[in-house]
Amino acid sequence: MGIGKGKSDKIDINGLINSVDNDNKVTQEVNGLAEKIADLERATEALNAAIDRADSIITGFNNSVKELQSKKIGAQVHPQTLKSLNEICTNFVVEVGRQLMAHRDKQLELQKEHEERIARMLEKNKGVWLSNRWVKILFICFLVYSVIIILYVRIMT
Repeated sequence: MGIGKGKSDKIDINGLINSVDNDNKVTQEVNGLAEKIADLERATEALNAAIDRADSIITGFNNSVKELQSKKIGAQVHPQTLKSLNEICTNFVVEVGRQLMAHRDKQLELQKEHEERIARMLEKNKGVWLSNRWVKILFICFLVYSVIIILYVRIMT
């Protein structure tokens, strides 16, 4: 700006503040989604570990059954009973695995829906709001103070 020139055009402060707030909200949402993805990965690892443990339990049980069948003890277990017990355990582990996989799929679907809602909300610029009561009170006080200052300046000049 040169000497003797008039004031420059007005700067859109509200627009600048809104763009900074939107960037902050987007960053917060991205960080939140990254945390959820990390949680989901940890849950997947835990699920895989549980499946591996279930497999090792079945293997251990089968080995124990074979060991018991080879030993001679006072009472013997009928092979059909052992077969039924083995089938029951295998079916139980398979069912638990199905339930865990269904739960994981449901969680993935809910996560995807949440991401879509957040994306739609941010596209419509509805991602910024005041949710804290004290922030609202501070905003109202600031607004009243600004109005009083403007009226004071108008009356005095």
